[in-house]
Amino acid sequence: KQAITTGGVTYREQPWHKECFVCTACKKQLSGQRFTSRDEFAYCLSCFCNLYSKKCAGCTNPISGLGGTKYISFEERQWHNDCFNCKKCSLSLVGRGFLTERDDILCPECGKDI
Repeated sequence: KQAITTGGVTYREQPWHKECFVCTACKKQLSGQRFTSRDEFAYCLSCFCNLYSKKCAGCTNPISGLGGTKYISFEERQWHNDCFNCKKCSLSLVGRGFLTERDDILCPECGKDI
């Protein structure tokens, strides 16, 4: 609520001191950084991904979709392209047929006995 004399930031047509314009979750300064918002609150990309992004069924890390990141979605689960592999032989299943056995995904060869 104090006057801005130098180094201000404008966000949603509101002025901020750059020291006051911080991530809602971790309080890291957002001035000069990539950030996003949700429900009128600004977040650094790391916090936003950890709080709101879908998690990869393979590695459990967030799937951000930023920078053209591609991912696979099947039923209620998602995987990074690099994580969408046969549970038994690790063959990449991107663009291939696959089978499911409970939470695992299998290539047709490894899944032929289920």
